[in-house]
This record gives sequence, C-alpha cells and structure tokens, in this order.
Amino acid sequence: MKPAVTDNKTSPYLSLLVAYSKNRVIGSGGKIPWNLPSERNRFKSLCSKKFILMGRKSFEEIGHGLSYCTIIIISKTLKTAPEKCLLAENIEEAIKLASSKNSSEILIAGGAEIYKQTLPRAAKIYATEIDAEFSGDSYFPELDKGWLKKEGESFTENGINYRYVTFTRS
Repeated sequence: MKPAVTDNKTSPYLSLLVAYSKNRVIGSGGKIPWNLPSERNRFKSLCSKKFILMGRKSFEEIGHGLSYCTIIIISKTLKTAPEKCLLAENIEEAIKLASSKNSSEILIAGGAEIYKQTLPRAAKIYATEIDAEFSGDSYFPELDKGWLKKEGESFTENGINYRYVTFTRS
C-alpha cells in the first residue's frame, strides 16, 4: 500500500499521532498508563481544526467530542455518533468522510489496530517517545527503515522523561 502523500491540495494525507513507551506500550486496560498534561496540550495543538480518526476504545478513553477538532470514531458496534463526533464502520469510510470535508491532513490517534492498519499509508508520524517502560496490553507497531526521524524537544514531567519526535517517509 502506498503512503497517502498527495501532490494537490484537495487530497488529504494521513499522519499518525502517538505516545509510546520504550517497550512500545500505548495503553493498558483501555487507559493511557502515564499522566503527562503537557502531552495532552500537544495533542490539542496538533489536532486543532483537523479530523481525528480513532477506534471506539481509544475514543472511550476521551469519552466525549472535543471542541477544537472533529473526531471520526471507527466502530462496527456503535449505532449513533456521540455529540460532536462522526461515525464510520471502517478506516476507508472514515478517510472518505474526512476527505469530503476538504481536510488537508487527517490524524490517526489510535488504537493499536488502527495504527497497524494505517501505518503503511501514513506520510508522517508525530510521536512522543517516553523514556520509561510501562506494563500494557496495547502496543505501537515497529517502524521499518523507510522512516526518517527528526528529534524534537525533551521534557520531564511527573518524574517521566519524554521527547517529541517527527517521522517522515524517506
């Protein structure tokens, strides 16, 4: 599958937005296993005025629509969309829905299966690499050598060291 990189302004490209630990954990029991308020602020900044695709379980971690973005929940079981959200049965339907709204970039925000399915099509990854190991049951996939990594700022919050990095296709 080719990355969803585009040459024109009418087709959006896919970017993944993720925070993961040294052992690639992204979740445990449907919850994020760390508390980093600055990371939530970064999420808000990157998602502002964009379409965010996420699976039902990832949405349940948030629990409600967000005023600064449009969440498209990918679910085969939900029958009605929560307030301020849209609903799609699969990734293709979600991408078409966001594309029809003239979005230039669509962000993928979890969970593990959604990341796995969209990674081959992604053009960019906005990652927070957490310099600690956590127990969990949900993991971010390994990246192949086709990704270039650009280091960003490093922080310490609540005793946890982490850094922002951006990956782009080489």
